[in-house]
Amino acid sequence: MPRNRVKLREGIHLRNRDVSKPLDAATVAVNVPLLEEMDSLVRERLDLYAQLFEAAQIQRKLSGPRAIHCGSMEFASEVFAARYLSGDFAMLAQNGTQVLATLGDIAGKGFAAGMWFTNLAGLLQSYGHPDSDPAEIVSEINRHLCYLRPAAPFVTAFLAQIDCRGGEVTYCNAGHFAPILLHADGQTELLESGGPLLGAVEDAPFESGHAVIEPGDTLIAYSDGVLECRNAAGEEFGSARLLAALQRARQSSATSTLLTILATVQDFANGNPLSDDMSLTVVQRH
Repeated sequence: MPRNRVKLREGIHLRNRDVSKPLDAATVAVNVPLLEEMDSLVRERLDLYAQLFEAAQIQRKLSGPRAIHCGSMEFASEVFAARYLSGDFAMLAQNGTQVLATLGDIAGKGFAAGMWFTNLAGLLQSYGHPDSDPAEIVSEINRHLCYLRPAAPFVTAFLAQIDCRGGEVTYCNAGHFAPILLHADGQTELLESGGPLLGAVEDAPFESGHAVIEPGDTLIAYSDGVLECRNAAGEEFGSARLLAALQRARQSSATSTLLTILATVQDFANGNPLSDDMSLTVVQRH
C-alpha cells in the first residue's frame, strides 16, 4: 500500500479514536506531523475556495448590471458556471436610450476559460460602446484574438445594439447559436446574420443584421450550455424545449421570464449537474 495512503488511514484512525482512552507518547509523536499536514491541506483548500469565490464576484462586476429598464424595454441576463469560474459572458451596457447586449461563449470551461473572460471583458469595454456598430465591434475583437493565436481560444458571440424608443435592433452573430425573437403573434425569427466564430480567421468579414422588437415581443439569447443540459436519462434539453419554455414563460418582466425559463431547465435536469456553463439574456418590450 502507498505510504501516503497508510498515513491518511492513520490520521483518520487518530481523529476517530475513543477519546476516553489516552494516547501513549509514541503514538502522539508519530501522528502530530501528520495532523499538522492535514490541517495545512484543509487551510489551503479553504483559501482556494475563498479566492475562487472572489474571482467569480469580479466576473459579475465586470459584466455590468444584470437588469436594465429603459423606456418600454426590459433587459435581464444571468450566467451559471459549471466549474466555479464561467467561460460564458453576458453583458449589458446603456447610453441614454441605446443598450448594447452581449452574450458569448469562450471555448473550454473552468479556470482557463475564466481567465480569458477578463480579456474579453476588457475588449468589450474598449470597443463595445452602446452606439457602436456591432459588426465593427466584433471585427476588432476578432483581430485581437487572431493576433494572440495560438494561445487565445475560439469565442462565439452575439452583440445587439437596441434602440429602446422604437425597438430597432442592429446585431451581429459571430458563430453563436441564433437568438430567438418571439413575436406577440407567436411567430419566431432567428437572428443569424454576422460571420464566423472569433479568433479563427483574421480578416473574416462580419455584417450586421436588423430586426425590430415590437410591443409584446420577447428576444432570448442563450449559450450551448442551455441546449446541452442533460437529464438523468442523458437527454438534452434542446432548442425545441427552449422555444416551448419561452412560449409558456412570457411574464410581465424580463427577469421573471428569465427565471421561469431557468426553472424549466433545472426541472428538466432534475438534479443532474451542469456539464457546461449556462447563460441567458432576455429582452422584452411591453
